[in-house]
Amino acid sequence: METTPVFRKEWGVEPKLTLPAFITIGDVHYKRVTRVDARDYPIAYIQQPGHPAYDFDLLEAILRHTPDEQPRSVIRVPPDNHWEIDARLPFEKPLTAYVREVFPEVTTVTLENIARRQFELANSSSIADAAGLTALRQIFHSWKNAVPSPHPQWTDPLLMLPVLPTSSGITSASRSIDLPISTSTGRLDRLDFDPLRFPREWNFFMSTYSPMDLKRFMAGILTRNGYTVMEPNSFNSFPALVFRRTGHEYVFFMSLHRTRMPKLSLPTHMNPNTTGINLETQVGDAAAQAVKDAHQAGKIIWLKGGSQIRPGYADTVFIIRDDNARL
Repeated sequence: METTPVFRKEWGVEPKLTLPAFITIGDVHYKRVTRVDARDYPIAYIQQPGHPAYDFDLLEAILRHTPDEQPRSVIRVPPDNHWEIDARLPFEKPLTAYVREVFPEVTTVTLENIARRQFELANSSSIADAAGLTALRQIFHSWKNAVPSPHPQWTDPLLMLPVLPTSSGITSASRSIDLPISTSTGRLDRLDFDPLRFPREWNFFMSTYSPMDLKRFMAGILTRNGYTVMEPNSFNSFPALVFRRTGHEYVFFMSLHRTRMPKLSLPTHMNPNTTGINLETQVGDAAAQAVKDAHQAGKIIWLKGGSQIRPGYADTVFIIRDDNARL
């Protein structure tokens, strides 16, 4: 039988701080994880008194090197509402390790950007508070158990992507989207998947120019990284995929591209909206209906993705979000 861990840390402080910066449990005063604009939340956390406020880098370093020093949650226990420490570790691994488990093929830069952006969104700040730490734990629980999350907007990096603008192209009949450079700035402008993590599939993909092979290649990446892709049809033009992810109700429509430039060119003759190709022909009846239903419910996300090969940069498979609706 598993025994409940006991909290044995000597984290007591002299209560020079003013409430609510500390919590008293028994006769011991503990420094509370908080910040000036911390949100009210029923679960609180106590921390090692020598630690400053937790930003992403500090918490990630603690979880990586000294996980036993991470904050502990405390809850009020009825009937007298006294505080009680939960001695269990809130996080079993670094934040990036949770992301890597669920998105095994993203690049290292994308991995870090997802984890950092998720931390900042969950905490509504670059500094942690109790509500944010608990939200992260709930997200990781939903990933582990493949159940809906109370925070769907932060469980899927595709929902965290900004909408990139489409600009006028060289001619009046063409448009383009500038692809942001993938850097470790904490900005999550794009997702990148690393071909070194799927070399066999990448090598085959590089040997073919078939739109069907492009669809199968991208469907494989999505599937291996936790998405459920609707069966691609055999239509050989305007390749696109429709897919979902457990944990939220959104549906993704992604048109597929290959580029050797820092942007995506979108000439009119490659736009199914202007060439009279209906959605059913492009992706099949079932996928088209899923897109229409999601669009009606305000749950459709428009994406573009594919390969980007440029001199001086690592080959990559990217996904971006845009607002070029197919309907």
